[in-house]
Amino acid sequence: MKTKPIIALFVILGTAALVSCDSKKEEVRKDSLENKADALEGSAEQTRKNAEAAADATENNADAIRKEAERKADALEDKADNTRDAK
Repeated sequence: MKTKPIIALFVILGTAALVSCDSKKEEVRKDSLENKADALEGSAEQTRKNAEAAADATENNADAIRKEAERKADALEDKADNTRDAK
């Protein structure tokens, strides 16, 4: 009869030991997942910054192309006016 409480005690201690091991492993797993999620969020932020920079560069390039086209068009119109004035 005295063996049942001793066995129950060993079962409880064994279960507690296993639960505590699982908890440490679970904590390590959760920390790993959290670090991975943080890294992915960092990548997402950098992707947004890179895309914004590329969009800005494209807009600046488009503005430069428009200005150059306007300058050429003005020069052609001036040439057309000079041609008409030469009559």
